[in-house]
Amino acid sequence: MVEGSCLCGKVKYQVEIEPEKVLNCHCQFCRKAHGADYATMAIVDASTLKLSDENGYLKEHQSGAGGYRAFCSECGTRLMNYSPDRVSFFCVSLSTVDTPLDLKPAAHINVGSKANWCEPYEGIPQFSAFPENL
Repeated sequence: MVEGSCLCGKVKYQVEIEPEKVLNCHCQFCRKAHGADYATMAIVDASTLKLSDENGYLKEHQSGAGGYRAFCSECGTRLMNYSPDRVSFFCVSLSTVDTPLDLKPAAHINVGSKANWCEPYEGIPQFSAFPENL
């Protein structure tokens, strides 16, 4: 289990990360939500999620891709995103993990819609969309 939180600390979580499924996502939704060239996301086992949000700061936004992005309404930190069923896809923003980890991204995904100024670093596979085998 790893622990994570938002910038202001009002939303905290514990979850089991799948270490081989850490991805740099270059889709337009992740770029806009993070304000960066890409977002590094870790796919997790949603059944292990333990959320601490006593005052209801965690809010959801349904993205144009049909999934949900959850963020802290106090500080704006994007914490996680998931499919509507919260089972077929669930991930956390690796930047919100507080537990020291020695993980590296396994792939760049959605590079077909990457920002034109961004050149993904080499050394890991690149996929134009979300690969089915993940």
